Amino acid sequence: MMLTVASAIGFNAAGQYPKAVKVEQADNFFGTQISDPYRWMENENSDTLRSWINEENAVTEKFLSAIPYRKAIRKRLEELFNYPKYSAPSKRGSYYIFSKNNGLQNQSVLYRQKGLTGEPELLLDPNTL
Repeated sequence: MMLTVASAIGFNAAGQYPKAVKVEQADNFFGTQISDPYRWMENENSDTLRSWINEENAVTEKFLSAIPYRKAIRKRLEELFNYPKYSAPSKRGSYYIFSKNNGLQNQSVLYRQKGLTGEPELLLDPNTL
């Protein structure tokens, strides 16, 4: 018998998830009706969607916070992933374009560098958007 993390900590997901509302939404594509009852979830600015996401996150956090070795796993993963990562450069005119992640950034940062010996210049840091 296989023991899962969920059963190891006594988690029963039945009935604990928030209900996702289904709406009457259908589109006709070249004579074929396609039902899309969850289209309302595409509106990221919707208060209804934000509320549903918060309820989902609460269920998830309740489950994850009950895992006794969660902090140790997080610490070990940070140790493994915390090193600088570079993309392969591509040459555009007299510049080399590449991305770099310092190790724990959510997104890699885009740079350009004139020639092989130039100083890297920041082009785009998506972490600040």
